[in-house]
Amino acid sequence: MESPIVKVRILGISGTPIKDGNCDKLVQVALKAAAGIPGVETEFVTLADKKIAECRHCQWCVKNKARCKIKDDVHDVHDKMFAADGIIMGGPTYCQVLSTQLQNVFFRGREEIFFGHRCNGKVGGALTLGWFGVGMEFALKIIEQMMMSWQIIPVARSSAIVSTFWKGEHVRYQENGVMDHPAGVFGAMGVGTTVVKYAQMMKYAREAVK
Repeated sequence: MESPIVKVRILGISGTPIKDGNCDKLVQVALKAAAGIPGVETEFVTLADKKIAECRHCQWCVKNKARCKIKDDVHDVHDKMFAADGIIMGGPTYCQVLSTQLQNVFFRGREEIFFGHRCNGKVGGALTLGWFGVGMEFALKIIEQMMMSWQIIPVARSSAIVSTFWKGEHVRYQENGVMDHPAGVFGAMGVGTTVVKYAQMMKYAREAVK
């Protein structure tokens, strides 16, 4: 007996200030692998062309039990996260930690942490890239910690190298950036397929207990 095809939506978010750069490409690699599985619908979002203000910690969202009062692109990104079954998030490693773009997405959603719970039980995958691997473990951990604050379950992670240790120079053999790092590409593909697997299992289980 063949296993049923469980249809899931996988969202890829690239938290980078550089449109069409290495981070965008790495997240898209993961999404392409995910899209190759029957029943999977994917969507890609880059934060490079989004206007997302920093959280002011004004407490308005908490006091009013409502979404952030600042009107910008973060609400559209949040809506896409709420609608997805699995979320793949990637961000570059700067100064041995995660860059701020992805962090702002989570910081601006404090209402989701305390009251919304619309991401409860979703699964996520974390991706980062940086120079010589330094700090990437911390960047991945930050992504996973932020996911868990929103009750997203991290199920996969991977990283890629795009520059040398010395002065942050680009790796000389990488004419195509991150796409010339085989281990990084292979790891991103694994993140994509693993997120799909767990997203399908979670959705199947939820529907079975209705």
